[in-house]
Amino acid sequence: MAFYDLEIVDQQRHLSASAPDRGEALAIFGKELGLQLSLEDTDEAFAVYLLDEWEVGPHFVDPTIRVFATPM
Repeated sequence: MAFYDLEIVDQQRHLSASAPDRGEALAIFGKELGLQLSLEDTDEAFAVYLLDEWEVGPHFVDPTIRVFATPM
């Protein structure tokens, strides 16, 4: 199981979760935020989120994977 950290850039806030894959992690974060999150950019999506992924062990959080959101 991997660990994920989602940075909400405009709020300087982080959410953390463990999940079997990125898709499940995005579903967990999306449910908490009330948004549909995706790694794919669309015309109506906006990106104010960055995702970090790592396995067990010491880790500096450094979110660099852009995540796009659309309202549910």
